[in-house]
Amino acid sequence: MTKVKVRKSVPLTSEDQAVLDRLRTPGTAEHEALRDVAGILLDDDASEAETLHALLTAGRLAVTERVMLSGYAALAAAQDEDAADRRAMRARAARLKG
Repeated sequence: MTKVKVRKSVPLTSEDQAVLDRLRTPGTAEHEALRDVAGILLDDDASEAETLHALLTAGRLAVTERVMLSGYAALAAAQDEDAADRRAMRARAARLKG
């Protein structure tokens, strides 16, 4: 996959800026959580852009995981429904035989 650098302007609230500062500060809970979620170890001197990219990566991974979990749940529900249909057909066939 080729990395294409595209710069986007992202408006930040004062709360966003405060969280960004904590994300950039080694030893903070936010810094450690970002590393755990995104699997990215930010340098002590990581720029705001690098930190925002790591945060975007963490968010993308979290959304992808949620989509996969929803898909797995739907698949499991469909399989349960199919199994119930098969049991009902077997029961009907047994009643007709006997």
